[in-house]
Amino acid sequence: MKFGGTSVGSGQAFVRAAGTVAAEASTRPTAVVVSAMSGVTDTLLAAAQATLGATDRTKTGATLEGSLAELHRSLYDRHLQAAREAVGSELLPGVEAGICALLASLTGSLTGGLHACEEARTAEIVVHGERLSACILSAAIASRGIPAEVAEDPIATDSAFEEAEVEVEKTRVRCTSNVRSVLERGSVAVVAGFVGRDGEGRCTTLGRGGSDLSATVIGRGIGAAEVWILTDVSGVLDADPRLVGDAATLPVMSYREAHLFAGMGAKVLHHRTMEPAAAANLAVYVKNSFEPQKAGTLISSRECGAGVRSVALRRGLSLRRSDVPGEAFCVLGCGGDGVLSLVEAGEKSAGEVAAIVGIGSPTDRDLLSGLRSLLEAGIGHRWVGNTSSGVAFVVDAGDATDALRVLHASLLGRGAKIEVSA
Repeated sequence: MKFGGTSVGSGQAFVRAAGTVAAEASTRPTAVVVSAMSGVTDTLLAAAQATLGATDRTKTGATLEGSLAELHRSLYDRHLQAAREAVGSELLPGVEAGICALLASLTGSLTGGLHACEEARTAEIVVHGERLSACILSAAIASRGIPAEVAEDPIATDSAFEEAEVEVEKTRVRCTSNVRSVLERGSVAVVAGFVGRDGEGRCTTLGRGGSDLSATVIGRGIGAAEVWILTDVSGVLDADPRLVGDAATLPVMSYREAHLFAGMGAKVLHHRTMEPAAAANLAVYVKNSFEPQKAGTLISSRECGAGVRSVALRRGLSLRRSDVPGEAFCVLGCGGDGVLSLVEAGEKSAGEVAAIVGIGSPTDRDLLSGLRSLLEAGIGHRWVGNTSSGVAFVVDAGDATDALRVLHASLLGRGAKIEVSA
């Protein structure tokens, strides 16, 4: 099971998470990956930047001593408050001592030590958020009568620090010694998410949102049957719910579809989560941590048949034609006048466009249906066709949201008529 930042964002959230784990762990061995409490990673990143190279004062002009004291106080108060709500009184002193030890370690990482590079220093600092959550969650689970302990970092990586690459065989060995050994003792293994170790034992990270990837990497490493990604939505929705009011939960997805959808910017999954899952044929469930009894979305190797299954919007692009293609978000085609590509627009310009991509196994009928719906809604298009990601509809940036809603209705059959902006 993996719990994201909002799923452990408060004392009551830790209570819910611990209850969910305890219910499953009473029937089968269970490992848990946990993120930092919501907002903590950003706080730590800001502290890392503000104190870089500081001796007496931070980059904001504040005294270093005062800034560190304020950081310590705010993190201590928030985590101790959560622990008081989630952890039984007999275990609470141990958790408080653990929080203090981790904050002392954080202060040391902020003020001292030699690091290979700035990224190595940042990684060593930022992982404290996940470690604090793991300390609280393991005790919260134990308070419900299920033995639990924090497992030592099981993921082996290279030394990229901010976007480290997982070393599969070394991770398998570490998962056996650090996680399976805990499970075999009859305890829940609680792992700090998104954290790795390079060949020299230094902290690395898998990138923002990397706790999802941690879960499938560890699932593969311990031979799990299932991975649960517990978040604040009830599964994977077929469009961004902030833009499409009637976006619906997809009951099933294939690894391929989930990978493409995440790569288009869907926030519910890290874009590389499916790679270890597909390699090990893991069943991945995306569930709502507030309602874990609901089915959510099952992601597996099974393809779901012809047709578009979800629509994703990518903004900030421009159409480029060149003789030699460079880095491109998507190559659209090649003609006598060069290669036509969608590339990141960089500076906002009048020529900026957006792409709405229908993901699944789109057919010619989907392409024609989507094109017709745009024309009927009075939305012009800059390019339409099939790409490696799915059927793509390129429109002017100002039409992006309306086009997404129109195409969602047309390609996924949601509603009879969509109102668009004047």
